[in-house]
Order: sequence, then C-alpha cells, then structure tokens
Amino acid sequence: MKTIQFPKWKSVPLCLVMLTLLLSSVSATTFYISPSGNDATGTGTAANPWRTLYKATATVAGIGDIIHVNAGTYIETLQCLLKPGVSIEGDGVSSVIQSTLTADWQAILVASSPEGTNGNQHIANLKFDGQNLTNFWGIYVGGRSNVSMYNCTVENFKDRGIIFGGRNDNLDGAPFIYATGNSFHHNIVNNCAAYNTPNGIYGRGCLNIGGQEGMLIYNNTITQNQRPDGFNGWPIKAYNDGHINGVKIYNNTLIKIRNSATYPGENGWDFAIELFNESGLEIYGNTIQGSIDMNFQSKGAYPYSVYIHDNIIGQPVLNPNYESAIIFEFDTETAIVENNIINNVAGGVLFNTRNLSQVSNITIQKNLFSNIGRGVYGNGNNGVGVGFYTEGTDNATITNVAIHNNTFVAAPGNAPFFGLLVNCIATGTMTNLSIKNNIFQGFYNTWFRAAAANNINTLVINNNNLYLNAQSNAVDFTGTPANYITAGNTNNNPLFVSPTNFQLQSASPLIDAGIYVGLPYVGAAPDKGYAEYSSAIANTPPTAVAGADQNITLPLNNIALAGSGIDPDGTITTYLW
Repeated sequence: MKTIQFPKWKSVPLCLVMLTLLLSSVSATTFYISPSGNDATGTGTAANPWRTLYKATATVAGIGDIIHVNAGTYIETLQCLLKPGVSIEGDGVSSVIQSTLTADWQAILVASSPEGTNGNQHIANLKFDGQNLTNFWGIYVGGRSNVSMYNCTVENFKDRGIIFGGRNDNLDGAPFIYATGNSFHHNIVNNCAAYNTPNGIYGRGCLNIGGQEGMLIYNNTITQNQRPDGFNGWPIKAYNDGHINGVKIYNNTLIKIRNSATYPGENGWDFAIELFNESGLEIYGNTIQGSIDMNFQSKGAYPYSVYIHDNIIGQPVLNPNYESAIIFEFDTETAIVENNIINNVAGGVLFNTRNLSQVSNITIQKNLFSNIGRGVYGNGNNGVGVGFYTEGTDNATITNVAIHNNTFVAAPGNAPFFGLLVNCIATGTMTNLSIKNNIFQGFYNTWFRAAAANNINTLVINNNNLYLNAQSNAVDFTGTPANYITAGNTNNNPLFVSPTNFQLQSASPLIDAGIYVGLPYVGAAPDKGYAEYSSAIANTPPTAVAGADQNITLPLNNIALAGSGIDPDGTITTYLW
C-alpha cells in the first residue's frame, strides 16, 4: 500500500473542513410538526409528524437539525425550549404559533443558555400570535450567539415581542461575555410593546436588545401605535440596561404613535428607539416616525459612540404636541449626526444633560431640519433645531462641537423661539463650538440663544446664512464668549427650490459661499446648507413635506411659559426626560 503524505499546512485544514462537512451532512435532520400530527405516536418525519412545537423542541437536539412547522395553527400549552444548534422554519404567515400561557415574564419560545454559548441556529418563516395581548412575551433569546430571526411576523403580545439578551439571568448590567453574530431582519412586528400605565415611567420594546456585540437589525417593519394613549411602548428598546457594542440598525421602518400629551412624558415618550450604554452603534437608512433616544454614550474601542446618518425622521404632519427627532441623554462621547432629513418635529437634535454631564466631540453636519415647530398645547413646549439642555444642575462640560452645513427651517406660523440653544452651562463650560456653513431661517426669537455665554471659550460663527429670524438675525447672548470669532455670515434669501424642497436653485447666492470644513464639495467653494447644488440636482434626495397643519398659530402672549416641560429660556424641568 502506498502512502501519500500531504504538507501539513495543506492537509490538516482540508481534512478538518471535510470531516466537519461530512459530520454535519450526516447528523443534520429535518423534523416535522403538523396540525394533523400526533405527539404520542409520531416520529417527527414528514409522513408521521408531531403535533406541537413543544414536543419537537423537547426532542430535537442535534446540531444542524431543523424543526419544520407545516402550515396551520399550533396552540402550545407548555413553554418551548429550543436547544443550541437547532433551527425552526415554517411556511410563512400560514405557520402560526399561539399559546395558552398567560403568566407575566413568560415567553412562548425560549432559547437560553449560559453566556457565550454558540446558538448557531435560526428562527424563520413563522408567525407568532399573542392573541390580542393574552400572551406576555413572544420569543426570548438569552446568552446565545449566532442566532438569526428572519421572515417572521410577531404581533399582539402584551409586554414584549422579541428579546435578544447577552445575559441569561434577566439581571441588569453588562454580560461577562457579549453575545455576537446575532441578527434580526426582514420581520414584521406589530403591537408588542407595553407602557406600564399613563404617567408611568417605564416602557418596553417590540424588539428588546442588550449585551450584544455586532448585532445586525435590518429590513424590518416595527409598528407600535395600536393601543390607547399612555399604553404604547417603543419599537426598539434596550434590555438589561443595554450595553450595545458595534450594533447596526439599518433600512427599517419604525412607527411609534404620535404624542398627544400636553407635555413630553405625560402619556409616555415619543421614542421609536431607546437604548442605553452604546459604543460603536450605527443607525442608518431608516424611516422613523418617533424619536431616537440615546443614553450614556461612550466610544470605547470604536471610532464613535453613536453614528446616526441617512435616516428620514419625523411625522407625517407637524404635531401640535411636542415631538422630538434625536436625543442624547447623560454623557455623550464622539457622536455623529449626518445626512438625515428631520421633518415636522419640535426638537431636532437635543442634548439633555444631568449633574456633571460630559459631552465631547460632537459632529452635526449635512442634515436638513425642515418645518421645525413648537408644541402649541401644554406648558413650555418650545421647539429648537439643536438644543443643549439641563435638568436643573447647569454644570455640564461640553467640548468640541461642530455644527456644519445644515439647513434649519422653522415652521411658518409656528416657529420655535430658537434655532440653536445652549442652556446648561451656568456653572459649567463649553469649549470649541464651531458653527459654519449653515442656513437658519424663520426662528421666532433668535437663531442662536446662549445663556451664560461668558462660559463659552472659543466660539466660531462663520459663513452661515441667517434669514428671516427675529432680532434682525442677531444672536442673543447672556455674557460674552471668550475667543469669539464671527465672519462671512449673510442674510440673503437662500432661494430654495420650493417651500417644501430645501435644495438651492441655480441662482442661489449661497452656492460657493461657504468655507471648507472637511466635507467634499463641487465648485469653487462649499455651498451653504445641507446639499451641494450640483450633487442635489444629480441625486435629488426625498423632499420634506410640511404637512397639512403646518400653520398652527398661537399668539406669543397666550403661550404658557410656566410649568412642566421646557421653559422660555430653554431649561428642562423634571417632567421632560
């Protein structure tokens, strides 16, 4: 017998790969359940299926095995515990999983293991039905990595629809081993998130995530607007205090019920996404009705903490009640907000600081803020394009903020007081604030208000276009900043394409009138505003729609300036966030 010795660097990996494939192909089996099956006499074959998902999950344990759910409705009486390595597939929305389980904190389907377990499995092509809020949770994945859920419909669960947790003990805090490689995509989720009571403080999510590293959430439609005011949670919500690293949320449609309260938080918040403890989070390409609320942002090993770009965020029409777009709470380190269309809201980008909050290295650039209004109903619901707020401590430390090449257009007849507001540094500091190449149009009091402006060190306001703002387009400062530079600012009519299209006409005086800030441009110099003239004509991004009720008016002397919400000088009271 002749022996052929392959070089080790070739033979060992090849043999291992071939052995792995051989073992996988031999051991992987598809088992079946059917409404006509029998748990007692069935064998799980296509010819002799089981009757319930519970029987299948209790029996099937082989790595690579698949449980196939034939079309039909399955009413499970026991919780289904899915083993690592085992996947579930159905025939689409015709494969319906229901349950008689009604206890709190109980899911129909559980895939839970010690932290760091490789799930190596998927849940696909199924419908999970909570039966008109009878069932508490739908699916719970805890401690496992490499779990994918896709092409599923999840609807009408009382408290939460789907949970992906890095921990398996349901305790708050970061896991010791983060879950990696999980994904949630091409799903439809409706009416699966609770808010505990009116005037309550805690909301749940249709999709809940925590302890995840590198999770992908994309191409889903998640809607939470079906319950009465005060009972709707969020489409996407943090779980176990979040701890979200390198997660991407993209190309989703997220719809949260419009705020109908007289002040934010009265009947729940307007959040479509609320996450905590984020590093390297990217949110892009989404269409969002509701706000993005971020809490405790640090970049860690990533180049940014949060990068929010190329989204359409806003409401179909301007709400007379206060609505927000993007909110950063507590500390924020290295956050980027870029290329978004923010339309028909009162609050554009908000920084809500607390005691000794640290906010640093913020970039807000090339965004369109269109039809920015103020909340007409309730106390103190004034809007703003970009606002730095306090909850009463006024001692934030803010460094390196760049606001470049944005377009801010106030709602006609319902303009907010301020386009830009700094109101959190009475005993704090702001260092290196750069405001360049922006358009601010139509703000009621002033385009830029800074309380305690004497605590700002190095303020540069260059080459902005300030048009139809109150106080003759001047700033409104209490005190004088140190190292204050202002040059190249104009008061021209920007000549937008139309009242609802805020790109520049070819005759606009703002073309080639900006200053270089590191962004690409066409022509002799950058344009002012969010869209370069040449690229705007070539690409034609979605236009903002002002909305049917854009011209809500209220005399200034009828606005209630006291009480809960945001005060006339921009201070947030305890009601707001």
